[in-house]
Amino acid sequence: MFISEHGENILITGGKMTKALQLARLFARAGHKVVLIEAQKYWASGHAYSNCVDKFYTLPNSREGSEAYFSGLESIVAKEAIDRYVPVASPTSVYLDAKWKSRGEKVYHELIFDEATLDIIDNKFQLCKKAREIGLSAPDVTLITDIKDFDTIDFSSSEKKYILKSLTYNPLERLRRPLLPFKEQNEYLSQLDISHEKAWVLQEFVEGQEFCTHSTVRNGEVLLHCCCPSSDFQLRYKHIVHQDIYRWVTKFVAALKLTGQISFDFIVRPDGRVMPIECNPRTHSAVTSFYNSDRLPLAYLGDSNLGAICSPDPEAKETYWFYHELWQLFTASTLSKLREQLHIFFYGKEAILDGEDPLPFLMVYHWHIPALLLQSFLSGKRWIRIDFNIGKLVEAGGD
Repeated sequence: MFISEHGENILITGGKMTKALQLARLFARAGHKVVLIEAQKYWASGHAYSNCVDKFYTLPNSREGSEAYFSGLESIVAKEAIDRYVPVASPTSVYLDAKWKSRGEKVYHELIFDEATLDIIDNKFQLCKKAREIGLSAPDVTLITDIKDFDTIDFSSSEKKYILKSLTYNPLERLRRPLLPFKEQNEYLSQLDISHEKAWVLQEFVEGQEFCTHSTVRNGEVLLHCCCPSSDFQLRYKHIVHQDIYRWVTKFVAALKLTGQISFDFIVRPDGRVMPIECNPRTHSAVTSFYNSDRLPLAYLGDSNLGAICSPDPEAKETYWFYHELWQLFTASTLSKLREQLHIFFYGKEAILDGEDPLPFLMVYHWHIPALLLQSFLSGKRWIRIDFNIGKLVEAGGD
């Protein structure tokens, strides 16, 4: 384990998420003091009980007004003498972070992308356009800002299939994305809220194997990288080496001279061609595959002791979330599925459970999640499913 001679005060956001806990553990074990923050809605976060977290704070929900959020954040930065700001952002809070960075706060925040960069990498249309400009592969995309835009597309003239994605984050829209064209297509399209303010992208459907990546980059250089085959619910992570994907990522971040955390979803076609289908300018849960890495803090802090690129230990086990896999076990309908579930329990690594830091496992599953369910019941809100990884209930209008 590499222990820093000069421990720093690290502020990590997104405290309800497993990936924030993973980073907190690795920073703390490298000799740094970790302060964790989250929105007030998640006051019961089980990660607050980690022995790797020195302080846990909640802030006003960003939707209640950014000024209240910024004021609370700046108060914590001053009180805890924060040296480094590590954002573990949600799809919406990346823009709040960018706005905060633009205020010129005197705290290390290089890992935050500015709004101009986000307009490229967090936009599925602009992402593919930029990739082609660089000379990288990308699927065909069409920007949709009006229902009439579909009149210009002749779906019958090609054997291609398409998938329609909202450019505005919507956790429920992601759960239903039918392939176009289909019989009830006109009825489906008529129900969508499409405008210049709520634009959509019609993306060529790419067949093949899906992968997800997480990279920490500085001045266009990849310092940390992992690549995992995508699972059905994005709740299993096992690093593999995929050179074509790695080359795509390195060329893209170098061309834009990016500094920050960037994640991609790729589909590798049967012919081996790498196609990006989405970019998430934030920490990916695949970072849990670094659970036994002592070099991750060096990569995040740009330490000269890093040496070669930081990747997960080849012996690292596949990470998973216990209650999600338990539900999968109980609902297994085939013998092969049953064997698969038993295999992950025997040979995988529970993402929250840590023998040196046991309380988060107990508190997330038996305090944090039950508290959210009770809040939902009392408020009358409906939820679709429990996301044990992110530590939230997936619901309409959620974060």
